[in-house]
Amino acid sequence: MSSKNLLRWTRFASDPHGTGPEKRSAQILSLCRDAGFSVDDIHPPAQISRWQTWTAGLGARLRHGNHASLDHAGIALLGYRTRFYQEALSAHRGARVLLWETTYDVLLPTLAKEAGYKIIALPHNLEALVSEQVFANPSYDPFSDLADEVHRLALADAIFTISKEERWLLEARGLAPHYLPFYPTAALAEECALIRNKRSAFALSDPHNPRPLLLLGAALNPATARGMSVQLGWLAEMGEGAPRVVVAGPETDTRLAAHRSPRVKLLGRIPRPPLVALLESCAALLIHTTGGAGAVTRIPEALLAGVPVIANANAARDQYDTPGVNLYNSPAEFRALALAPPSLPPVPLPPTAACTRFVEEISRLTALTPSQHA
Repeated sequence: MSSKNLLRWTRFASDPHGTGPEKRSAQILSLCRDAGFSVDDIHPPAQISRWQTWTAGLGARLRHGNHASLDHAGIALLGYRTRFYQEALSAHRGARVLLWETTYDVLLPTLAKEAGYKIIALPHNLEALVSEQVFANPSYDPFSDLADEVHRLALADAIFTISKEERWLLEARGLAPHYLPFYPTAALAEECALIRNKRSAFALSDPHNPRPLLLLGAALNPATARGMSVQLGWLAEMGEGAPRVVVAGPETDTRLAAHRSPRVKLLGRIPRPPLVALLESCAALLIHTTGGAGAVTRIPEALLAGVPVIANANAARDQYDTPGVNLYNSPAEFRALALAPPSLPPVPLPPTAACTRFVEEISRLTALTPSQHA
């Protein structure tokens, strides 16, 4: 196999039209391919013998204690992960460079280093800070898990974060990460350009027929559902003067059913063509988040499509001062923005320098490692 063949571990499919994590994995895969690299994804086996699982799990627990994984996995799960990591690292034919997106445990980077791999960490977010325990368990201390996460990431030869804030935080802990913001793949960017052309071809503001606002996200994610519920509650308090809202995304029709009204349409999961039609016709995209980390991938995509964004400061954490992102810090500010006439935001520029730096790091680390051949 070619020395330009890389190994990758991600839990997510590389789908430029999928969820936020799937779009991020698609972006990383696209950058590699555009630079002439191929990528082999690790696929966990359907079955590993119980004996191998337990022996490997006991070894992992003795070696790393309770800090082997962020989810504090039991011996059986630790053993399962250890075995399929070992098999994937051994079976890979190509450059001994690992793209490490799913950064949940210390097992994979440890085993990869022992096997002679260079590691590029690409965490989709800092996992300790997005745990649901932050909301569900008042005694949970995310900074304890964050210390373990920093320890894991320190095993990488290069780190690329999706947000400026995470880069700053890791730098404060002594690491030297790079910044690789999310930007849609070429295929998705082309589709966004078509949506923008449609939006620029007609008047966005019509006092006799105001366009609906769009709430978009997967309500199966509790944090996403909470943010949607907050905005829908604020709009409901406006009574008959509230703008119309269309809500789309997995389980939005069930988990947000209490907000259904003549002015709120809950569509649930919808195919891509109707979603494109909503992006072409909506006034703005609404986003509200509390807690969390990473970056909201919907924002660059919406701006590229010519859709202005109305977001709280937390949701826009990686997009401060970006034209087209309208920030609010109170319910009153949110309602004022929701009633404001929409405008076409400028086209956001691709993060060319950051993408170049990513490819350069891959090339540098590939040159430092021998290839494994069949």
